[in-house]
Amino acid sequence: MSNIKITAIVAVKAEHRAELLDVFTALVGESRKESGNLRYDLHQDLQNPNRFVFFENWKDQAAVDSHNASAHFQNFLKAIDGKTEAVDIVLMKDVSDNGN
Repeated sequence: MSNIKITAIVAVKAEHRAELLDVFTALVGESRKESGNLRYDLHQDLQNPNRFVFFENWKDQAAVDSHNASAHFQNFLKAIDGKTEAVDIVLMKDVSDNGN
């Protein structure tokens, strides 16, 4: 089974940007410790500082399910409630030649 890749694009309300950046970086740190995590990166849009992009790579669906049920992810969801403009999640698989 191939890895599961996720891109999460989070547009935050400007007045919550600094607070949520702390929340986001804490989530990255905890998520990288998970056994099924292969990569968990956070980026900020250069043209829109209120937009953040998470790039995730997980061993399999069980790892994603475990992450979604984790205390740190559930706390993240509570922390962003009402403080975002939009959240877009894209689940992907690699179809290029490298097979990762």
